[in-house]
Amino acid sequence: MDMLIAILNVLLVLALAFWAYLVFAMVMEQRRDAGRRSGQVFGGLRDEGQAWLHWLRSSEQHRARWRLVWATLTLLAILAARALAT
Repeated sequence: MDMLIAILNVLLVLALAFWAYLVFAMVMEQRRDAGRRSGQVFGGLRDEGQAWLHWLRSSEQHRARWRLVWATLTLLAILAARALAT
């Protein structure tokens, strides 16, 4: 049982690192998109909102959205398995 918990802990760390990378990349892409829309380095609130809506609705961001969904579900599954293993 201790080996299972150790393996789940390693998987948890890896899944969390991957999820954090995806979220960071998504947020930075939103900032760049808002900056392009506004013509300034940092876009305003309206530009940020438009960038988020574009990310949520755009067909070119479809894979990025699903990657984040699957990473989140994997992370939650590992957390549930870790809770049930103890």
